Amino acid sequence: MKYELSTNLEPIKDLQSNIRKENYGELNDNWATAIQNAWLKGANLDKHGIIWINNKYLHTLLRVNKTLVKYYLAMINKSDSEYITGAEFISLLSIIFDSATTFRRRDYIRYSEKLYILIRDSDKAEVMRAKYNEDIIEKRNKLKTKRIKKYRIVNDELTGSNLKVQTAEFSHIRSVALYPDLQLELDNGLIVNKKTHEIITEKGIQNENELYGLCLEKGWNTKWYYFYKQTFI
Repeated sequence: MKYELSTNLEPIKDLQSNIRKENYGELNDNWATAIQNAWLKGANLDKHGIIWINNKYLHTLLRVNKTLVKYYLAMINKSDSEYITGAEFISLLSIIFDSATTFRRRDYIRYSEKLYILIRDSDKAEVMRAKYNEDIIEKRNKLKTKRIKKYRIVNDELTGSNLKVQTAEFSHIRSVALYPDLQLELDNGLIVNKKTHEIITEKGIQNENELYGLCLEKGWNTKWYYFYKQTFI
């Protein structure tokens, strides 16, 4: 999933006690403290509970020279970005870990990763994710009613049969599992009867091209496909 940087990022200062307590074994006190400080100053959480890391702290968190940070950011197409996500950070950390030539450097990298996991799995982040997911589910449950009302739908949009409104479903064209960023788009779904939706699910349809192929196979309506291709690139 692609995340856009929120304008409302929350600092993680309230996790300071937990971060300071995290055992760093035989690592140098000054270097371990520097990594802790970089996380406390550079990491933030958005409303989804996603970690965003300010790039100016990456040299400490990734254990690389400052001059190399831009090189690594270019690898993930983030050269001009001020922040990267936690997932992007971990992908870079894995690359750097694999190229590390000493046990000590890998130990520092492991410690930085350990603090990342502490932040990611903290109660603070979990609560934010739970609230966001509850909100998403509530909004997703309203898609059926909104689409029926907007387009005055009285028939199954694929089979053309009379719509059984009470049991009909909003069937996502691009699946929620693979395209979560489109899950609340009203035009990323069709109103279909329960039986139609069951067939789509049984066939494991994940996107518009697969659904189009199923429509050809079943003799269902395909007009939706051309509108969809103009709407979603």
